[in-house]
Amino acid sequence: MDQSLKAAYRECTRLTRSRAKNFYYAFLSLPRRKRRAIYAVYAFCRQADDIADSAGEIPAKRFALEKLRVRLQQAATGVSQCAADLALADAITRFTIEPCDLAHVIDGVELDLTVSRYADFEELSHYCHLVASAVGLAVLPILCDGHKGRVITQQDRDLATTLGIGMQLVNIVRDVREDIARDRIYLPREDLEGFDVTEDDLRKAEASKTLRKLVAFESVRARKFLREGEGLLTRLPRRSRGCPALLTTLYSRILDQIRQHDYDVLTVRVSLSTWEKVCLMLRTWVKALLR
Repeated sequence: MDQSLKAAYRECTRLTRSRAKNFYYAFLSLPRRKRRAIYAVYAFCRQADDIADSAGEIPAKRFALEKLRVRLQQAATGVSQCAADLALADAITRFTIEPCDLAHVIDGVELDLTVSRYADFEELSHYCHLVASAVGLAVLPILCDGHKGRVITQQDRDLATTLGIGMQLVNIVRDVREDIARDRIYLPREDLEGFDVTEDDLRKAEASKTLRKLVAFESVRARKFLREGEGLLTRLPRRSRGCPALLTTLYSRILDQIRQHDYDVLTVRVSLSTWEKVCLMLRTWVKALLR
């Protein structure tokens, strides 16, 4: 590997460590070649997120996302415009990553430019697939690489999709307060109406009983997806199991904390301490290896 490619991977690693510590530490148990490829995938997805979240008019953001699509197409053919693209191009070639999965991530963040409400869970799950499951699907070939005779099946992709939806649902449950502050509501309208929760209830300083019941309902749904998606672990090479296992454990722990606070997501934003993450990391890796 030449020096420019090594430097490109180092830059992706640095970005991941500074912007997504959970994601960074979750993959430390992997061999270096797999780990840095996953960080290259994250760096690409981070660029898409940053464009959507940046200040500016929607047309300018759409134009920037379209330029990112072009760069993805070029990276898929081995052409790179910057260090991040160089690392991504190498990862795509080395691990046979499907560029369409990464293109779906762009589709997802583009939805956030104009869509701030979801009518039902079908609409929401499609969004979750684009912004979360698509990332897992792009990472799946990296995790499976090196397993003799291993071919990624549709069942593998279905389980990865389910796991990604579960993780994004946890984010949605945890971030109700932050999202409503940006005039975004990811909780499906049919669920809000079913539990008699209004948008004004989400803006209040205190969680009502009906909102707590709604959050409890959504938490159960998220946990169900996490548990079903966990079936992917035993289908991965033993060395790769600890990474998604740790992410599943971290997200499940967030749901535990939300429950411990009686589903109040308006006055409390749960988070895990560094020490708790380290303990969970070590315990989860060992359990995953023995699974």
